[in-house]
Order: sequence, then C-alpha cells, then structure tokens
Amino acid sequence: MSHVRLLQLLHLADSALPIGATAHSFGLETLAENGELSPEQLIHFVRGYLEEGGSLEALYCRRARRLLTSAECASSTVSRDAWLALNRQLSARKTARESRAASSTLGTRLLRLVIDLEPEVGLLPLLQASEQTGTEVHYAVAFGAAGGALQLQAYDTVLALLRQTVAGMLAACQKLLPLGQSWAGRIQWQIQEAIVAAATKSETPGDDHEPDAFSMLLEVGSMRHPYLPVRLFIS
Repeated sequence: MSHVRLLQLLHLADSALPIGATAHSFGLETLAENGELSPEQLIHFVRGYLEEGGSLEALYCRRARRLLTSAECASSTVSRDAWLALNRQLSARKTARESRAASSTLGTRLLRLVIDLEPEVGLLPLLQASEQTGTEVHYAVAFGAAGGALQLQAYDTVLALLRQTVAGMLAACQKLLPLGQSWAGRIQWQIQEAIVAAATKSETPGDDHEPDAFSMLLEVGSMRHPYLPVRLFIS
C-alpha cells in the first residue's frame, strides 16, 4: 500500500469522521442501563461480538470491496445490481430496526463523504441506484466499496472497519460505564488478535458461505433502546 493510500484508509477509519458515528451505541446503552454490561465483562463482550456480528460485517465489507476495483466496474449494471443485493442481504440479517437504521444512516453518510472527497472514483452511480430503488446503504458495505474505489487492499480495509467498530463501541461505553481511558485503551490493545481473527474469517473461498451471527442480547438491546426514559444515544 502506498503512503497516500494508507493515510486515506486511516482517514476513513478515524472516529472523528463527520458521519455521526458517535451518536449511536447500537444497543449498548440499553445493556448498560439494565446492568447487563459492566467494565469487567466488556472485553469478553467485544470478543464475542467480533466472533459473530463483526465477522458478518467483515464479510460484507470484503464482498463490497471486490465489486469496486475501477470506475468502469462501479458504473456497470452488473456492479450496481450486486451492490443493491449486498445491502438488501445485510438488511435482512439485521433483526433490530434500530441497528439497521443506524447502519444505513452511517453507510449513506460515509458514501456521500467519499464521493465529495473523491468524485472521480465512481461511487456516485451506486448511491444513485440505492436512492432510486429505496435500498438501504449499510456502513460495512459502504466502507468496503470505498476501499475498493480507492484501491485499498481488501484485508487492510476489513481490518480498518473492525478496528473502527471496536473503537466506537469502547467510546460509547466510556460514556455509559465507569470505564476510564486507560482501561478502554487496554481493551483495545488486547482485542487486536480477535480483530485479526474476524478479518481472517471473512476470507472465504466462495460467496455461499455465511458466518454464524447470533447476537441476541445486542439485538434486543437495540429494540428496547427507544423505550429508555433517558437516552444519550440515538440507537
């Protein structure tokens, strides 16, 4: 990877990226409020998420990355159809409406941001196809598409997605739990092997394989989130 590409990847995976990721907890707020998540449990919780939900997101990120290898590929009818299919499949895998809506909001904003930054990479037809058909654009799929359009390596793109996801979860938990920066940083450091394992799990020989993803506690937390009396996060 060139130095410029590396910097672009780091930019996309920056928690300060202006797409609104800090406004979402994806159900973590409910779990913290109900006493179902504590700082002592957090590293095990994140590791379990990476084994299932994280691996699923990584797979769809990788599939989207394969679609976008050039502007010509991005603008083809086949690529647009495959792009819509990927997003629809991931929508079907997200049980909780709240998490599904949050993923779609962030995905659309990420795609628009990359189009604004790099209008020549061929992502605009995909955004237009999604808008014309009313198809949700999910964050993992948009991240993979951006990685492909910018010619970033697939494995690096997936690693960046997973690392950013974990960083977002820990940042949310710092607002919800008695979790200091040092503790959160230690968890981020210790979870690196689990991130690599989830990224590796997404390297499958064919598209027929779907990783197991059963995150019932997190999904139920997302569904119950709108009913909390006081909320810090949108989801």
